[in-house]
Amino acid sequence: MAAFALYSVETSKARLAGELEVTGRTLHRLISQRAAQHDAHMTSLIALTSAEPPLGAVRQVMESISRFYPRIAWIALVSLGGEDGGAAGATGEGAAAGVAPGGVRTLVEVPEGGGENLAPLRGAIGEQLRGKISVYANQNGRYLLAKRAQAPSDAALVFGIDARLLLEPEERPGWAHLRLMLGGQELLDLPADEGAGSALVTAPHFEKVIDGEGQRILLTLDRALPLAALLPPGQLLGFAGLAGLASFALMFALRQRAAAQASLQTARQAEARALLQERETLLAHASRVNAMGELASGMAHELTQPLTAVLSRSQAALRLAGADKPDLELITQALNVNVREAKRAGEMLKRMRDYASNKAPAPVASDLNGIVTEIVALTSADLVRRGIALELVLGEDGPEAVVDVIEMEQVLHNLIRNAADALEGTVGARISIETRVVGGEVQVVVSDNGPGIATEVLPKLFVPFFTTKADGMGLGLSLCQTLVERVDGRIEAENAAGGGARFVITLPAASTLKSAPTSGKRDA
Repeated sequence: MAAFALYSVETSKARLAGELEVTGRTLHRLISQRAAQHDAHMTSLIALTSAEPPLGAVRQVMESISRFYPRIAWIALVSLGGEDGGAAGATGEGAAAGVAPGGVRTLVEVPEGGGENLAPLRGAIGEQLRGKISVYANQNGRYLLAKRAQAPSDAALVFGIDARLLLEPEERPGWAHLRLMLGGQELLDLPADEGAGSALVTAPHFEKVIDGEGQRILLTLDRALPLAALLPPGQLLGFAGLAGLASFALMFALRQRAAAQASLQTARQAEARALLQERETLLAHASRVNAMGELASGMAHELTQPLTAVLSRSQAALRLAGADKPDLELITQALNVNVREAKRAGEMLKRMRDYASNKAPAPVASDLNGIVTEIVALTSADLVRRGIALELVLGEDGPEAVVDVIEMEQVLHNLIRNAADALEGTVGARISIETRVVGGEVQVVVSDNGPGIATEVLPKLFVPFFTTKADGMGLGLSLCQTLVERVDGRIEAENAAGGGARFVITLPAASTLKSAPTSGKRDA
């Protein structure tokens, strides 16, 4: 209904505006023709007076013009009063002898005594170019046309034009507000017969200047657009009935179809969510397994130390046991060392096994300091090999968040590995990991003192398959974002004020802390 109403309003508005345009052009043509007639009559009369006919003959012509053209309400032949006080060029009865210098004397006027006071216009008419028509507005709906006779005559012809009669009553459109303006002054103002238009639409407007000789009259038409004209009630009610019947006929079928589609959509969404979770889990597992290759060399170096210690202590224990008088205390010490080193090696292998496991995510309230310590133990050997220092700034109160430990370790490992790659060849390379509490949230900040992140790269860092590495797949940071957002957290990247890249992981706190923790600082 709204669309139909809008269509009806637009089409009705276009139709009424077109009608206004056609009417305006027609009225403009009619008024232009009548203004041209004024010019022609004035030219003929001024030429007649130049031939010095008797004033009686001039009067007869004036009366004929006035009778056939009522809009020419007044015609006068006047003497402007030359320097000699005469009325040159007007002879016969009523010649203008004895006029005071600077005065205006009426020689002939039709109708008699129905003219205007031309004294205020004497100077303006006297300065007109001879043979050219000038126009002067008046206060009573009339305007005056004046034309001077050719030299040496000081006569001038004046027409008083009734602007109300420029249009016949049957020519005037009653539905439009018609105005005639001359030199900024209103000659005619005819309000529309119809009521006010609707405020919802802009009323159509027409304006054009009648460009007669000197008669530059501005014609304006404004058409009111009542709501009934824009939106015919019968048409609207008819369409409403048809639309209601069509809607009622379709309603039942649409409801049935919507119910079936809703059920199908729900099933598809559930299937899509399950598939997405499965793929995210597989992607996370594949990323961890891929990272194991990088960790293997470091872990092999770490395992060498406890295995070497176990071997040497076992050999010493064998020698002591084969002596004539075995020293049980020394043997016990060697075995204790073996036990400690074996536990150390087993703990390293357990970390690797847990990190590579494909267990389902199990978010629990976890100490972020402990998670950071675990991932540092896995990556420290590789960082030492690369000559990169690792600095830890851990909150003393142990900030806690509900996360999956393995997934959070994977996120931190990716960030540490990326930072290490960016620090290749950097003198004094350093990675810093900080944990802290900010309001009701906890944060883990991983930063480095490398070259930082290019400005054009920042907005695309977490887009899947976007990478700046020659051999990268562009999935590391995208996976980090997925794992962090899975526990209602967020991860952001920026360039640190002092240089280098800075990644901030923000997670909801497991519990509200009463005060912010004091940071402790140690090097690893």
